[in-house]
Amino acid sequence: MMGISIAAGATAMWLLSLAADQQLHHPQMDAIGTIASEALRAEEQFVQERNAEIDASIAAVAAQRAQEKFAEERNAEIEASIAAVAARAQNSFAEERNAEINASIAAVAARRAEESFAEERNAEIEASIAAVAARAQNSFAEERNAEINASIAAVAARRAQERFAEERNAEIDASIAAVAARRAQESFADERNAEIDASIAAVAAQRAREGVAQEHSAKIDVSIASVTAAWVISIADMEQGSFAQVDGPGQPWQP
Repeated sequence: MMGISIAAGATAMWLLSLAADQQLHHPQMDAIGTIASEALRAEEQFVQERNAEIDASIAAVAAQRAQEKFAEERNAEIEASIAAVAARAQNSFAEERNAEINASIAAVAARRAEESFAEERNAEIEASIAAVAARAQNSFAEERNAEINASIAAVAARRAQERFAEERNAEIDASIAAVAARRAQESFADERNAEIDASIAAVAAQRAREGVAQEHSAKIDVSIASVTAAWVISIADMEQGSFAQVDGPGQPWQP
């Protein structure tokens, strides 16, 4: 705004000088002086309005500063009130905090007393449990030993029974083998006897056939001998002049 005022003043001065110069050199141009006067009045009016604006601005600044000062005083009062309230709250908080701390200390003391009691009680319980466990362990060891002894006895009995069964099975197998060997031997003997009987029967049959053949040969020999003898006699008789009748083969010889 200040720059505008300076420019307006410079313009007015230029117009006035221009008007004066026009009047000196050109008397005909008085109208320009009128224009310059009007411009000067306009500038004065503008300056008055500018001053009014400046006064209004100053008044506004003063009012704003008064308001700010009032706000600062109000804020100071509020801050003082807040500080007082905070101090009271701090005192109340401290009292409450102390009460909480005392309650917490009491609770901690009570908990520690309870924990100490629990530890002592736990120690008693653990001692009792240990004693019961020791008794249970002894009882378990006795029962376990009894079970082990019974198991050992059962295993020994089972092994004795298995050994007896094995020996019995060995005896049975030996008996079965002996029976099988005897039966095999008997079967072999039967087969051998059958072979011998068959061989004897074959020899007997062969001998019977040979005997029949010998008998037949003997009969043939006898027949041949008788025929031969008859022919020999006949021939002898013929040589001696006898004409005796000679029977043919198979017929009885007659002298």
